Amino acid sequence: MVRFISVLVVTLSLVGSVKAQSEVDAGEVPALISEAVRSARTNQLAAERILFAADQAIDAGAVIVSSVKNDRLVHTELKRLASGVPGARAIIVIGSNGQLLHDSYKYPVAPLDLSDRTYFKEALTGSELVVGKQVVGRTSGASFVPLVKRLGSLTFVVVASPFALVDLQSECGDCWSLALQRDGTMVTMFPPEMQVSQSLINVAVSDDEASGSRVVRYRNSVVAVAWRKSPDFPLINLSVRGLPDTAAVDVDIN
Repeated sequence: MVRFISVLVVTLSLVGSVKAQSEVDAGEVPALISEAVRSARTNQLAAERILFAADQAIDAGAVIVSSVKNDRLVHTELKRLASGVPGARAIIVIGSNGQLLHDSYKYPVAPLDLSDRTYFKEALTGSELVVGKQVVGRTSGASFVPLVKRLGSLTFVVVASPFALVDLQSECGDCWSLALQRDGTMVTMFPPEMQVSQSLINVAVSDDEASGSRVVRYRNSVVAVAWRKSPDFPLINLSVRGLPDTAAVDVDIN
């Protein structure tokens, strides 16, 4: 009898503990969603700060390249402009045939043909700033995000650090930050080793709202997806945060 009572007490204690934990988890959900929304806004503000600075630096660089005929001076001035763009490693200038003409990182410039680069081709279609997909530099071997603008016959590229465009959310072990082109193509993300399906990205891309959030069942987890679409640049910033399984799900994308 005593043994039966002991087992009953333990069982009731476990049930009560699970119930209490569920209530705590449920209470956490709104705060966690709010954190994802804040992270998406932080992503957007940080990215737009870089993009505005890059756009201005490129416009100033175009004036310098068109008026200064000494390559060494052009290199020096482009290096100065690059230092004013947060997260920028360099500014390069590409000729109409794809040949590298100027590089603020290195002088004299390396003989490179960049005509096959996607970001070079994308810039040919207009005169607005293009946020290219993350690529690896051919001489440096380092990853970067190209911020590209074509002015006249020249293409200007701000070589930006990938993680300058996303909120690292270093305090969260179950969070991801993404920067996307308007069609949902990945620009960069953190952590870089994460695998994110297009169906999750489409939750934000396919929504008509410029900003918002959804609770999504994704694979074996429940996550909050928050997004901000830039009104000034072709960029969507996305924040994903893990939630307790008790969270009410808006969308099941499995």
